[in-house]
Amino acid sequence: MKKHLIALALVALASQAHADVEVVAGLKLFGVLDQGFMRQSVTSASSTARAYSSTGFFAASATSRFGVKGERDLGKGVRGFVQFEQELAPDDATLMPAKNRGTFVGIESAEAGALKLGTQETPAYVMFTSDVNGRVEYKPQVWRFLAGSDTQDRANNAVKYTSPKLGSVTVDLMRGYGETNVGNTSGTAQTNEFKSIGVNFSQGPLQAKAIVDATSNTALAYALPGEINKGVLSYTSGATSNATTQNKTTMIAASSSDALTRQFISLTYDLGIAKVNYIMGNASTAGKGDVKTNTIGVRVPFDQITVALSHGTGSYNNTATGTTTVAGSFSDTTLGLYYSFDKATSAYLLTSVGKNTPSVTTVSGSTALDAGTTGESNTATVGLRYNY
Repeated sequence: MKKHLIALALVALASQAHADVEVVAGLKLFGVLDQGFMRQSVTSASSTARAYSSTGFFAASATSRFGVKGERDLGKGVRGFVQFEQELAPDDATLMPAKNRGTFVGIESAEAGALKLGTQETPAYVMFTSDVNGRVEYKPQVWRFLAGSDTQDRANNAVKYTSPKLGSVTVDLMRGYGETNVGNTSGTAQTNEFKSIGVNFSQGPLQAKAIVDATSNTALAYALPGEINKGVLSYTSGATSNATTQNKTTMIAASSSDALTRQFISLTYDLGIAKVNYIMGNASTAGKGDVKTNTIGVRVPFDQITVALSHGTGSYNNTATGTTTVAGSFSDTTLGLYYSFDKATSAYLLTSVGKNTPSVTTVSGSTALDAGTTGESNTATVGLRYNY
């Protein structure tokens, strides 16, 4: 099966750069291949400073993936559609990490809206593409700190309804069901049940989104700036060399009674010569902590070259009884330069500087945090991206 899927991906790469490939009547291939050479240097936010440096290949601009999609006219203005999408790891000998992405079946009409069943991107994750640098996959942007579970990016076992356009507005309703039985002997609630409502506004040069979602039994644990980011291949500290590690800090503890709730607002305005964007995000669990972020950016196209600059700031606080107390502030500045060879193929240079300054001295897991000591991550990557 794997050989057949890889063969389908190779067919796509041999196609015209800007066209979907029809492999079977009514079905088309689509996807992304991305590889960047990355170097990252890290200084931890602890009194015993740890300095790391890492180099390696990684899907830095976008997650590599391929998929098959199709649709069928069911008559009377109704269409049915299906999609299968699989993540790829071109920097790994196995290529396919067996990670499912957007895989669903659905039905849609202009009058009634669209209904999808299956694994799908959440409204918040879709919204993050409005960042002027998109969803950078080595995860520097501060709104990344608002996700502690894969479910918050892509809910499985989910149903999503998108309303027909009401003037300039559409509404998204989504529910992802946990995969643990409700009626177990301990009476524990289902794991990672997900609920979301999103409102989308589009009129002329202005686009706006507002989203509220909630995920049960979920904590926010993250490698703050000054700790190794996921995807970096190795690090060296002095004479010691080790495999990739993440010292995650639990910024919000999980609760079995109160879900982790998030609120987002995104505003994008097209000035003609440039696009400006603002993203506000909050995440909290009652009595367990909160994280607040704000990001602003500008994206300017120059013929084949595009420049994007964003800056984000945030704060975190976890003072729940019985958990490790952590608090502090963080920031990120990301600069992206993109050169488009055609509609599908581009080269990019991405650089970012992330900082974390704890306001409480503590140890969270294997992470030592010292009040007033700033941890810093400097990352630069150059790569190629192909959309098909």
